[in-house]
Amino acid sequence: QLDLRRAGLELPAFEAGLFAYARGLLHWQSRTRWCGTCGHALVLEWAGHRARCSNPACALEHYPRTDPAIIVIVSWRDACLLGRQASWPAGRFSTLAGFVEPGETLEDAVRREVFEEAGVRVVDCDYHSSQPWPFPSSLMLAFTARAEDPSIKVGEEIDEARWFEVDDFVRGVERGELKLPPPLSVSWRLIAHWLRMAGGLELAELKRPSAKG
Repeated sequence: QLDLRRAGLELPAFEAGLFAYARGLLHWQSRTRWCGTCGHALVLEWAGHRARCSNPACALEHYPRTDPAIIVIVSWRDACLLGRQASWPAGRFSTLAGFVEPGETLEDAVRREVFEEAGVRVVDCDYHSSQPWPFPSSLMLAFTARAEDPSIKVGEEIDEARWFEVDDFVRGVERGELKLPPPLSVSWRLIAHWLRMAGGLELAELKRPSAKG
C-alpha cells in the first residue's frame, strides 16, 4: 500500500498522475458536502466532478477548488537561497514557498513570501514551471528570482535560511550533509535549474554517499 508521496516516486508518471488526480478529487468531495450559500446538501454530478445544491431555489454549482501557491529559487551571484523548517530532518533544505493572497499577483506573492520568510528583497522574477500538489488541493507555480542584496533576516515561518554557493552546495550534497527534496518535486527542478545555470552541473549526476548496510 502506497501513500501519494511514495507513489510519485515509485509508480510510472502517468499512473502517479492519476493517483494524484483521484486523491485531489476525493478530498474535495469529502470536504464539500453542504452548500456554502444556503446550507442544503450537495448532490454530485458529472461523475463526481461537480456538485449542485439540492435546494431548487438555490441550485448553486460547486467545482473542485485549486489553491495557488508560489515556490521560488532565489539567486545572488552564483549562490542560491534555501530555507528549512524546524520540523524537517537535520540538513534538509528546500526552496521558499507560500500561498497567494486574494487580489495578489503571482509576482507580488513571490516578493512578499521571500521577504516574509527570509527578509530578502527580490527582483527579476520570472515564471519557470508548475506542478499540481494535491496535499490537499494546491497548484505550485514555480519562479526564479534574483536578490537585490544578500542580507538575510529570518522571519517566523521558517527556522533557517542560507545562501549556498555552487562549491558548498555540491560538497554538501556529495557528503550527505545537505538533504534536498525528492526529484518528484518542483523544488528539486528549481534547484537543478539553478545548479545548471550557475555551475554548469546536473543535479541528478552529483555523487551521493553510498548507503550503509
